[in-house]
Amino acid sequence: MTTSLKLATNITPGSLQIGEWTFDASTHRLKNELEQIKLEPRVAQLLLCLAENEDSVVSRNQLMDKVWPGMVVGDEALTNAINKLRKAFGDNRQNPQIIETIPKVGYRLIAPVRHISPATPEQQAESIIETTTRAYRNYLTAAALITIFIALFLYVMWRQYDASDQQHDTPAMNTFEKPAIAVLPFDNPGEDPRLEYFTDGVTDDIITHLAKNPDLIVVARDSTFFYKNKILDLSTIAEKLKVGHILRGSIRRNGDRFVINVQLVNTKDGTHTWAEQFSQATEDLIKVENEIARSVVAALLLRQDNNAALQPVAMPTSHTQAHDYLMLGRYHFYKFTSKAENIKAQNLFREAIELDPEYALAYAMLGWTYIFEAMNGWTDDRAAVLKRAEELASKAIEKQPELPLPYYVRGLSFREQGEYVKALVEAETALKYDPNNANNRVLLATLLYYAGRPGVGLERIKEAMQINPHHPYNYHFHLGQAYFVLRQYDEAIDAFQQGIASNPASERLHVWLAASFAQSGDLDSAAWEADNILTSNPEFSVTRMEEAFPFKDPAEIRHFVDGLRLAGLK
Repeated sequence: MTTSLKLATNITPGSLQIGEWTFDASTHRLKNELEQIKLEPRVAQLLLCLAENEDSVVSRNQLMDKVWPGMVVGDEALTNAINKLRKAFGDNRQNPQIIETIPKVGYRLIAPVRHISPATPEQQAESIIETTTRAYRNYLTAAALITIFIALFLYVMWRQYDASDQQHDTPAMNTFEKPAIAVLPFDNPGEDPRLEYFTDGVTDDIITHLAKNPDLIVVARDSTFFYKNKILDLSTIAEKLKVGHILRGSIRRNGDRFVINVQLVNTKDGTHTWAEQFSQATEDLIKVENEIARSVVAALLLRQDNNAALQPVAMPTSHTQAHDYLMLGRYHFYKFTSKAENIKAQNLFREAIELDPEYALAYAMLGWTYIFEAMNGWTDDRAAVLKRAEELASKAIEKQPELPLPYYVRGLSFREQGEYVKALVEAETALKYDPNNANNRVLLATLLYYAGRPGVGLERIKEAMQINPHHPYNYHFHLGQAYFVLRQYDEAIDAFQQGIASNPASERLHVWLAASFAQSGDLDSAAWEADNILTSNPEFSVTRMEEAFPFKDPAEIRHFVDGLRLAGLK
């Protein structure tokens, strides 16, 4: 039977005696008479969760919720952390002395646990007084005693201030200077699976329209679709996404007609800033999406009389069926799951182009599928596929020069082809036309720190994370790289570990984490990571890593490679 967890998510000061081992929660260090091991932060949190529920079964779901709160991670993240704990203790899964696996349920810490409470400030002060007095009787002059008592007074005052400060140190909500809005996936009240791509497509279109306005902060698609089919109150979602308004709606479709109900909700008081119902023929869908976006902009910026604020965006296509194919293609592509889904998307985008040869967005999306194909190794001719993506993006730009996505796609193709200066120009142009696109900022960030501007790159990544709070794991990878180039190793380590929590199988995250540990001086942890890398990939080569990351300054390559070699990789 599982129990409710006693432990809060944050690690608290103090030590635990676990069997023959002592664990210091403040430093994450586990030691016995023979050795001392530093645990990764999430592995340390996992140990505390098990220890605070000594001899009770803790379910996998409970551990996931406590160790990776609010994060979407696979079961392998927990399994990986348990394996690291067992390795640290020298425990055996078949004959456990520390951690027992309860099949299909969870884990139990079976070693005896004793809490070692940290000394209070008063106890520490008494200890210092006692030590000081003894020292005075033996060695110190009266003047020295006065000096030490002054130091003691300052120490006690500092501890009191520090404790008070910690009590009031609650994280402030990260607010934006501009109005911030999230567009939640529109509902499909009839639960018709054939309509799901349609509701997702309308949501995507509205996000795209709104994101082009430089006076708004628009949360990225990744983060709003995180809440699809989840029952949460709007205030909770608003707090997590840090927005003042949420746009939500529902769509019913009946043959050639549809009904869209849409509401713009002020999340501070729950009132409707704007609401409307549209009942139109399907052929008018694009006009309705445009009208929704214009009305939202007007409501948020309070500029109903400003024609510039209400300028309609260019119509992407006048062909209803072509747009329908595009929405269905995006539905398959955005799954980001398999070669089969990518091929379905490619075929649908081609259908859209065949119906409307001027459909710029369809060309750009088709180009993106080719890049995804190349990046996942689904082709035998990577160079040709990337060139095809570049050509499709260029054609989209010819047809609609102010459309942001083609610049992003062409920038990706240039980056993957090793043409970094060209990629940088494309990324900056994409941001000019779509200042809210988080992926554009990440692309720009990578190119900036490769080119020797890590500080600016770091800010771009942070901006992307702000716009896309539920970002994919690669955001943390690029964040860690920027910190590594800046020689901020502790921050780099934390970023890579957060990425690993989302995607434990990512070799490049473990590689950069090993280099970060090594350059920080923590050679034990670096060796641990190196061992994991070689276990999963015995053919690992530092030389190949040297060629994989296009830093402009050779010193940055050496800095990275030196870290790998310090970790024990060849």
